[in-house]
Amino acid sequence: PLGELEVDVDLATQLTAEFPFDVETTSRYDHDNTIEVQLPFIKHSFPEIKIVPIGLPPKSTSLKIAKRAIEISKEMGRKTIVLGSTDLTHYGYNYGYLPKGTGEEAVEWVKKVNDKRAVDLMVEMDENAVFDESFESHNICCPGAVAAAIVAAKELGAVKAKQMIYSTSYDVRPDSSFVGYVGIVFGCD
Repeated sequence: PLGELEVDVDLATQLTAEFPFDVETTSRYDHDNTIEVQLPFIKHSFPEIKIVPIGLPPKSTSLKIAKRAIEISKEMGRKTIVLGSTDLTHYGYNYGYLPKGTGEEAVEWVKKVNDKRAVDLMVEMDENAVFDESFESHNICCPGAVAAAIVAAKELGAVKAKQMIYSTSYDVRPDSSFVGYVGIVFGCD
């Protein structure tokens, strides 16, 4: 809605030469909207930025891709910003996930137990534990993106992370089905 974003073709070409990717086009693409939702914010905040949007599965190869992307970016003299995007727990009948039933008890469990475990691991910058946690607790929708963002942040010199905000869709519109969200920033001392 704010205009097009240019792909960093040079960086993308080097990555696709080293790793197997399913290259998407406007007519052939995965219907996951994780990256798509971020584009207006990126365009608004960095109007002239070039991007390399990558969807990464929860596999060790994704961590290698993240590390290599930063290495290539540094070799090319690029100023780099990394964004990893995921939802947290998808809870309720709409998602077929109700281990704590419905009502306030379920909402509190998602916020204070299930999502908290995931958020704590992200803030601890533990990319491998992020994978394990997502498989065990169904609380990280795109663990590959989160783990890769942690690896990339570390490659860029990040040594700490801070939770900026946490909320659920229930907080905005109470319903028996809801999703958790968090904003985390990785940085240096």
